[in-house]
Amino acid sequence: MKLQRYILGLGAASLLLTGCSENAWNDHLEGFEVPPVAGGVSNAEYVLTTDDYKNLASLDANKTIAEGLGESEALAAIGANGCFRTQEEAVRYLPALLASTNKNLPYFTYNNGSAVKLTFNVSDQLPEEVKAINSGTLTYTLSEEDYQGVWGSDDDFINGFAPEKPAAGSLPSILKKNVNAQAGQYAVVTYNESQVNPVFGTTSNPDVPSWSMTSVIADLTEGEDVEIHGVITGIDARGFVVSDLSGSLLCYQASGFDQTAVALFSNVTVKGTVSSYNKGLQIGITSDSYEIVGEGEYTYPAPKVVTGADMDKAILAEFPFAAQYVTFTATLSISGNYYNMTVEGAETAIGSGYMVPDYIKAQLEDGKTYQFTGYFMAISGGKYYNVVITSVGAPGAKVAARKVRRAPASAVATEVKNAIYLYNGSAWTTVSDLLVLNPSDYSKMGLNYANFSGSQPEQYLPTYLKVNYPYAPEENVKTVAYLYHTSEGDSYQAREYMLSAGEWKVNAGQTTCQFVKSDDRWVYNPSVVITLPYARNTDPSYTYYMEIVKWVYENICVPMGDTSMTSGKYFLDYRANAEFYSGASAYYGNVDVRATSALSHAPEGYAGYDGLDNDQIELLLKKRFSTETLPAALSVLHADAEPVEGMTVTYTINFTAYDGAPQESQIVYEVVGKGQFRYMSSTWVEPGQDKDWK
Repeated sequence: MKLQRYILGLGAASLLLTGCSENAWNDHLEGFEVPPVAGGVSNAEYVLTTDDYKNLASLDANKTIAEGLGESEALAAIGANGCFRTQEEAVRYLPALLASTNKNLPYFTYNNGSAVKLTFNVSDQLPEEVKAINSGTLTYTLSEEDYQGVWGSDDDFINGFAPEKPAAGSLPSILKKNVNAQAGQYAVVTYNESQVNPVFGTTSNPDVPSWSMTSVIADLTEGEDVEIHGVITGIDARGFVVSDLSGSLLCYQASGFDQTAVALFSNVTVKGTVSSYNKGLQIGITSDSYEIVGEGEYTYPAPKVVTGADMDKAILAEFPFAAQYVTFTATLSISGNYYNMTVEGAETAIGSGYMVPDYIKAQLEDGKTYQFTGYFMAISGGKYYNVVITSVGAPGAKVAARKVRRAPASAVATEVKNAIYLYNGSAWTTVSDLLVLNPSDYSKMGLNYANFSGSQPEQYLPTYLKVNYPYAPEENVKTVAYLYHTSEGDSYQAREYMLSAGEWKVNAGQTTCQFVKSDDRWVYNPSVVITLPYARNTDPSYTYYMEIVKWVYENICVPMGDTSMTSGKYFLDYRANAEFYSGASAYYGNVDVRATSALSHAPEGYAGYDGLDNDQIELLLKKRFSTETLPAALSVLHADAEPVEGMTVTYTINFTAYDGAPQESQIVYEVVGKGQFRYMSSTWVEPGQDKDWK
């Protein structure tokens, strides 16, 4: 049911009054979809457009206000940025827009007592990381000296990173050495990267000129002696994965393997006997059973995307299998040398990085979520899905087929890239789901410069996310940082997006506030009037009263020993839709304050009513409802309600009490803290009866 459609006014100044909050409860419920009707006492909801901010900034009434406060530039910025700096600034300038007769809005025709909820953008309501990036981001571009340090040589190096020297393994230490920052600051680092590993000098072997890749791995069985000509496509701390034209296989060295002595995408000849361990086919090797025979080239196929359910099925394998190239999104847990991954949807299976090499470890942080790609090659402990990790990326990213090779350093081409890091006070760290655009991203969008300007962020970023994260789950959140150009210079800015119904939608720091027309003026008024209809199983009464029933069960019944909401033993009706501690009934849509009902539904042995006559029991029920159960329900259903300096924010609740006959009643609360409600007055008690309720 739709709660808002039942929030009804009691007078000209209190029709449909709702609070002003970043996440106002009405934003999450339906209603207010009907377009405003011109004239009369009306209630409407409206979201400001880009033109509205410009129009607002051009109004003479607002210019006069701004000049008096010395805020003329700030007012102009509202129109230019399509955003208020603070909620207070919005409250100051929005009434003039509502009253304007020449801005194509109908609200100037509304009569006194009308209410309009306006939703608008406020910069100080933006996510913290977005505010931090927008307020000033540090930048650093790597130097030749930095690359010499990465490669460990002043002579044998390239001005860039490569697969065997990934950027993520070195950038944190480079930033710490070169960039001074305060905790909470972000930095965008610009660097060069190659998809090819360089070869310094020559690694070719003139004794094997006839070497060519085999196609034998797919047909191997245990006990078979084999010679494989292939390419090293994965490295772990105990060996490597060799791939030929037909498949891939783990090569395992029991001890003494030097992971720095082999390089990805080198051609290799491996000789040995096929065996299996933990259902994975492999060849046991020593330093004498394989030979690097030259510079290699390999095209990774598009990996198989596996889910948690796929992993559950895979760990039940009955027969040995060759390595399988896969990709999946998982949350990492690091404990010593154990790198385990939790995959959503897996009931038993747990991903596990197999003998993770140092260059991969350097890219990983405990507790973060990544897109892991690599070779599934064994099952251990009946549940661990062992993977030789070959690459790590942002969660949800699409991993396509790619061609890689080794080449002489002089022939290595590089691409300029950006990365963004956060300084936590002691180290530079990556941030999950925080992205920064690369120069190539702007060119793919058809832009001539590696930056945005004007309205280009909102024009291009949703499409960028849709193209680059086609498998992102619903409600996935990503923040994108980008270089933004203005006449005053370039700076990094950011926007947060959430995937909703298949579309990436920006979080612009939206806030909703209500304005009421009174004495022919639009004024900010955050007070709320809610009417709970006297009707069976009807919202919003059902929702509010059921919230009370749940509170009574959890806070009164359970401490007394109740173990089920349907037990019928501790204040709750056996249907669990009414409570007799304060009388709320979601079934009838009223508050039953009859002493006879309270006594007949009191727990066995309950002494709370001893010595009280019927009138006193009825008053006790009213006190409990007014000061305990209803405020508790409001704190859940209106958790974002908050006080406003300089005014009393009230919530007025209209409902029906039942004392043998229905009695229209009202309780008024003051909002004294976020989601906190203090009893002020009510119509269902005589003057003075509630003196100890406040």
